[in-house]
Amino acid sequence: MSGQNDDGPTVGYVPLHPSMRPPGDRRRFPAYADDRCMPFSVVGDWAGLDMVVVSSEVDLVRWRRAPKGLVLVVDLPDAFLDEGRSLRTRARGMAKWIAGPLSRPVVDHHRTMGQLLERADAVVCSTPEQAGNLGQYSSNVHVALDLHREITPVAPVRREGVGRLDVVWEGLFPTLTAIEPVLPALRDLSRSLDVVLHLVTDRRAPRFMNRFLPVDVRSVVSGWGIAVEIHDWGVDVLSQVARRCDLAIVPVDRTDPYTLGKPENRMRIFWRLGLAVLGSESPSHRRACTVAGVSDDVLCVTTDDWSHALERYGRDADVRARVAEAGHDAAMGPYGDEPVLSAWDAVFESVGVQWPDP
Repeated sequence: MSGQNDDGPTVGYVPLHPSMRPPGDRRRFPAYADDRCMPFSVVGDWAGLDMVVVSSEVDLVRWRRAPKGLVLVVDLPDAFLDEGRSLRTRARGMAKWIAGPLSRPVVDHHRTMGQLLERADAVVCSTPEQAGNLGQYSSNVHVALDLHREITPVAPVRREGVGRLDVVWEGLFPTLTAIEPVLPALRDLSRSLDVVLHLVTDRRAPRFMNRFLPVDVRSVVSGWGIAVEIHDWGVDVLSQVARRCDLAIVPVDRTDPYTLGKPENRMRIFWRLGLAVLGSESPSHRRACTVAGVSDDVLCVTTDDWSHALERYGRDADVRARVAEAGHDAAMGPYGDEPVLSAWDAVFESVGVQWPDP
């Protein structure tokens, strides 16, 4: 896209990946810009631009010193700074230098990210909890969830399985380990039901920095002790698989502040696709259940919780249908497209930018 706009500033975007394939490059600022007919260019520099929106894969070393005349918006949807300082966060600065985003290694990635946020004119995150933490770096923090217009909504359908339960999960390889606490419950249920777990992901996925050391996902799941079908990730594929399934799961690693701080986007996706969802207990999932008016027994902490939830929702089509309908209403209403677009409108209004109607 061209960054030139006769009716507004010239805008650049620093993506998560040059291919623009990651979900954040399709569902966050670029999706908003497309909807609002806001021209922008994918850039690696600020020369000739009035405003730049940068992702978390920006070169922190360089962009924390962006000139003051440039309007800088930082989109930080993941809870990097919720982790606190640790060996892992300190190693991140070296790893990102090796992988490419950083122009030189940094000893303290946490501190360098904080410096970028202090320079920013606006910061966008994805949960109120993040916004509270980010307030120590910026006085102009906004919460915006992902825009899901690429996913065509599917009305809930009551599916009465005959001794079979199809369960779906979707995500990137690094989040696959979150399923492990659910496996004992799935194995128990499979003794009396024909349970199939559908994974919508990349069959071969990098293990290091989402770039290096690819692994065959089949080798990871081969020892799970349940029937697993792997589907290559794609928007159309996800929709097709969801139509064949009875239930979706959204587990997260509750021992990791980074994953525990993730927003409710996956839950919103499956509700949009007409499915009942079981998820790990987390601040965002509890908030989503409150918004949708869904019983909190869909949220799980222990393996026993997962066993009880899967037993109930796996066997009772009426209960699944009620949860799916409530979730779908939320995904199309308070969790729908317009509130997300309005949240991004507020970001740009806060830095003095309003876009004319197309």
